[in-house]
Amino acid sequence: MKRLLLTALLAASSAALAAGTSAGTTITNTASLESVDDAGQDVSTPSNAVTLTVKHVPAVDVTPDGGSPDAPGQTVIGVPGQDGVLTYQIKNPSNGPDTYDLTTRTQPGTDPGKVTYYLDDGDGVFTPGKDGVVTTITLQPDEQRTFFVTYPVPTDATNTTSFTLTPVATSTTDRQVQDTGNYGRIDTQQVLRLTFTQNETGNATSPGGVTYTHALRNTGNTPLRAQDLTLTSEGGAWTYTYQVGDGAARPTLADALAAWTGTLGSSETLSLRVTVTAPAGLASSTQDTLTLSAAIKTASTAAVNNQSPTPQRLTDTTTILKGVPGAVKSAQSCGTDPACLAPTAIPDAQVAPNQYVLYLVTGNNTGNGALRRPVLKDVLPEHLKGVAFSGSVSASGGQMLYSLDNRTWNVTPPSIAGTEGVAVYVGYDSNKDGTMTTDDTLAPGANLNLKLITVVK
Repeated sequence: MKRLLLTALLAASSAALAAGTSAGTTITNTASLESVDDAGQDVSTPSNAVTLTVKHVPAVDVTPDGGSPDAPGQTVIGVPGQDGVLTYQIKNPSNGPDTYDLTTRTQPGTDPGKVTYYLDDGDGVFTPGKDGVVTTITLQPDEQRTFFVTYPVPTDATNTTSFTLTPVATSTTDRQVQDTGNYGRIDTQQVLRLTFTQNETGNATSPGGVTYTHALRNTGNTPLRAQDLTLTSEGGAWTYTYQVGDGAARPTLADALAAWTGTLGSSETLSLRVTVTAPAGLASSTQDTLTLSAAIKTASTAAVNNQSPTPQRLTDTTTILKGVPGAVKSAQSCGTDPACLAPTAIPDAQVAPNQYVLYLVTGNNTGNGALRRPVLKDVLPEHLKGVAFSGSVSASGGQMLYSLDNRTWNVTPPSIAGTEGVAVYVGYDSNKDGTMTTDDTLAPGANLNLKLITVVK
């Protein structure tokens, strides 16, 4: 056989291998020997066929990436008492279908047992009732799905608390294939909230004053400072001063707030003291009312939830207490009895020499406040001589005191037998300190009584 040029030709029965060729695809190659026979005809002599099968090369891609806890790929806000939600995409960039296990790596303070995974139903929005809880996700080649990672933010979490984690997607075909660098962080939302208590009522003399103490309590999870608060006062015709916490007292509430430089931590209470001073000359039962309000003025955002933007109001009502004195005097006949054991009325107000006369003096307090230094005084008039005097009171807890000069006091009445023109004093020593001062008081409605036995000259 005449042979000319001998060539070799390889022919493939399918397309050549390219990246991404589906797993299981077969590739068949054949070759041929090309020649020319002695007759000058082309001859093609095929080789045997060689068949290859494309294997599955697992891969996985989770985004957004976040390579370290300090540089997370996403940060979201979690509301205390609710789940914080991180959103991820998972893609199968391999050449075959795969199922991926979902596990979690966390930073200290984040419990992996509390992490839950949800597979998105396709709308891209986390809806617990529609998105199903999963622990694995199955994807076809080049398929991508959205999944959500939730973590419960405790009700009492402070605003500085955060929870850092990364989902780990592991191929079940080859467990050495994982995507782990996808840290996300859930920061706790700042909750601003306070309570303001309480309405107060009090009493004062005229002039005089009283102090009320109110409480601002931080019931949120974020410290509060003066610039976060709005405190106002309305009404009040008398003189008022204000003190916030350990700040200096100021004549206006705004100035008092500015003088406070502290921080009100979560669950802490800040005092607001209001001192009212009543002027002199006010009538009994006169009232003055001051209205106070407190609010947080920081604007709400996605990261800040101000739950106390509306002013909380309360009132301080002060009532003037004043003792109103009254006195009544009467006389009775004791006849010839110096002890005056059975006094009788005096007919026509006529008395005779050597007749014993009993004077009864009653002092009372008809006001709504205490009557200070209650002392009854009587002076023997001309033509009478003293015999004895005594006193009593309708109140309890104190003691009776007696004096002839309104300065020196005794618990027993001094003798006035045979005296003329003498002044006698009966006082109620309410604090039992042995003397009469403005600290001694006669309560509203109480009576102080003086009995003075005399004889007509």
